[in-house]
Amino acid sequence: MVAGARAPRVHLWQVGCQMNTADTEALAEQFAEIGLWPGAALEDADLAVLVTCAVRQHAEDKAAGRLGELAKWKLARPGRAIALTGCMAAEHGGTLFARFPQLDYVFDVRDADGFMARLRDLYGGAVEGPVPLPAGDRLSAYVPVIHGCNEMCTYCIVPFVRGRERSRGVQEVVAQVGRLVEGGVVEVTLLGQNVNSYHDPNTGTDLAGLMAAVDGVPGLRRQRFLTSHPRNASAALLAAIRELPTACEHLHLPVQSGSDSCLRRMKREYTLREYRLVLDDARRVVPEIALSTDIIVGFCGETEAEFEGTMSLLREVEFDTVHVQAYSPRPGTAAHRRPDDVPPAEKKARLQAVLSLQRQISERRNRSLLGRTVEVLVEGRGAEDGRPYGRTRQNRVTWLERAAIPGSVVHATVIDATAWQLTAA
Repeated sequence: MVAGARAPRVHLWQVGCQMNTADTEALAEQFAEIGLWPGAALEDADLAVLVTCAVRQHAEDKAAGRLGELAKWKLARPGRAIALTGCMAAEHGGTLFARFPQLDYVFDVRDADGFMARLRDLYGGAVEGPVPLPAGDRLSAYVPVIHGCNEMCTYCIVPFVRGRERSRGVQEVVAQVGRLVEGGVVEVTLLGQNVNSYHDPNTGTDLAGLMAAVDGVPGLRRQRFLTSHPRNASAALLAAIRELPTACEHLHLPVQSGSDSCLRRMKREYTLREYRLVLDDARRVVPEIALSTDIIVGFCGETEAEFEGTMSLLREVEFDTVHVQAYSPRPGTAAHRRPDDVPPAEKKARLQAVLSLQRQISERRNRSLLGRTVEVLVEGRGAEDGRPYGRTRQNRVTWLERAAIPGSVVHATVIDATAWQLTAA
């Protein structure tokens, strides 16, 4: 890269989970702090930064495809450069330079100071202190509160690319939420691979205590948290959801499989009976709670009977939302040493079966809300008809048949419902 007369521009591209979204937002702040303009359109950028994911092969393939496109972009104007970070950088490191010769930099998003220092040295006088972040109109933000993962699920590479669990202090988190609210954010999602194992490194405060502290931030309307492990869903956490005014009545609790034998092979460290007890407690303590989960189909050795156990669990529990993926082997995980013996066609059939069943369940649960009043945080307006839309406290997408300003909270009556959304007036 060659320094120019203007402050260098950075184009940020991201794929993967909500943690990657939070990392991308944090990088934008770091670039702005050293004098680079983040959020530039690609054609106007001097540096393209990819925040990547390695949890599934599809995510790596998307990053590889983007790098192929950027090779032409880089050649089109001298001085352009490409950097890669995120989980692919943690997993593959310097070997990425051989695979993708168009790459200029690979750095660890968890410790980006060295990369930022290199940019300051490279650009010299073109980098002049902090620049204002581009004006944004976001109402919601992700706030990482715990990094890494101590679980060793056999299918998952996260512990290897994100490291061991490291919680941030309560005051640090509260201060960040306060800054976000000052910038217009009204809803935050507290993030972690296993967010409900959070403990303040100095005081030992758990997630329920952190939520209580965040609840005290003036101007905050809502808070959520993702993603929880069933073993850490405590009574105190459920009480916090029930009692704190900003805490939304929504619990995302991945089960992954409806078979105890499959859960043992996954090393999930709980039984279906234990999992059901958590859900029973959640619905008893918070009657209005919405439950969502993650499912993996086609895991190593998954039999028809084990898959039917998953289908039976879905019928029994009736989750509001289910996120389902076909198993994808990841090098370096324990499951990678096992045969990936469920044929792709069978994985696809099982995935479609889950989607079809859950579509029926979601529609039935949503239609049970007809005539009920819901609270909607208005997030924006439709591009075609200008109708306001937002989400309920239970995270249901809702379109409004009335005027409403983005950022406002309105109460409306549900007049229609599908598997995917509500309509309220």
